[in-house]
Amino acid sequence: MKKPITGTLILILLLRTICVQAQLISRDQAVQTALQNNQLIKSAEYEVAYFKQMKKTGSDIGKFSAVWMNGQYNTIERDQNFTFTQSIPFPTAIAANSRLKQEQLIGSQLKLSVAQNTLVYDVKVVYEKLLYQQAVLQLLVSRDSLYSDFARASALRYQAGESNLLEKTTAETQLQDVKNQLRQTEADIAILQQKLKTLLKSEVIVQPSEELSKLSYTNESTINNPELSYLNQQITISEQSKKVERSGHHPDILFGYFNQTLIGFQNTNGQEVFYDKSKRFQGFQLGVSFPLWFVPQLARSKAAAFQESASREHAEYFQTSLSGEIEQTNLELARNESSLQYYENSALKNADLILAQARKGYEGGEIGYIEFLQSIRNAYEIKAAYFLSLNTYNLSVIKMDFLLGKY
Repeated sequence: MKKPITGTLILILLLRTICVQAQLISRDQAVQTALQNNQLIKSAEYEVAYFKQMKKTGSDIGKFSAVWMNGQYNTIERDQNFTFTQSIPFPTAIAANSRLKQEQLIGSQLKLSVAQNTLVYDVKVVYEKLLYQQAVLQLLVSRDSLYSDFARASALRYQAGESNLLEKTTAETQLQDVKNQLRQTEADIAILQQKLKTLLKSEVIVQPSEELSKLSYTNESTINNPELSYLNQQITISEQSKKVERSGHHPDILFGYFNQTLIGFQNTNGQEVFYDKSKRFQGFQLGVSFPLWFVPQLARSKAAAFQESASREHAEYFQTSLSGEIEQTNLELARNESSLQYYENSALKNADLILAQARKGYEGGEIGYIEFLQSIRNAYEIKAAYFLSLNTYNLSVIKMDFLLGKY
């Protein structure tokens, strides 16, 4: 049997798989491109910018009031009055509101971290699946070449009367089955390429520049999961919101100043003195304002307390779920690494040996076509299982990094 000639076939497959010129990109480049271009990240960044501006409103003391009055409010003469007032919230209310704005800003920054961590995870998963499918494609190309040679040889043997129709039909059937798997794999690659293009908001199809290989993993006990941090921050925000609502029970302080005319006679030191519009009278105001109906404000305070409890329960539930998921992923990592070691230490070597011996035995007439086909099928299934095991292990590593917040 001739040695497989795969160059032309690989070129044809690549032309069929990549309909447009693809941009080669590494895993790190894909992650950075997604972080720069993805619209969800941009939306979260705008939200951070929004809360940075809102933080400046924490010391808001309300509007200054300037009122001009003109008319007969003293005598028949038309007097003028200028009144300036400023109502200032109670100092504790200003402090509570300012602190709330600061905590909300921190919350928006943590929300951005959640979006970044999730996006990095999605990009890494799609990228890893693409590497896996490309490895499977290469394996199928090799298998296709071997089966093509076998099918040609079987056809020649059948024409020469050296084999039966069953051998020829079996060879053709095996070849068509591999070609069907190739088409399915090409379709899977095209789907994943489109997913990656969307995540990166790329104008063109992107293609991994790396090959499927084992990802490094360092076991760490530190958990920096951004979603857990965000939910804990929501507790802080709820606590501060409750303080803001409770400060609403405090009165506002009113400061005022007036300047006016009082045209007419005024008794001054026992004498009637006429004051015209050039004489100005002035004074100051100091007062407080508070709601007479406390029920709405009391309801808002209670609602804020319920919101705090809800935030606390949510964070505690997520922390429990996260701990369980980390433990489960650790077990999966150990299981997947054990499986991977089996293939790396023995199974792959055996698969190469089976392929070599099967080819040699069939060409030398030591084994028949049924044994030959069974042997190469077993060898390729071992290689395919290795790729699947490697992909499963790498996905576990990516998931663990996501849970620990290592992005």
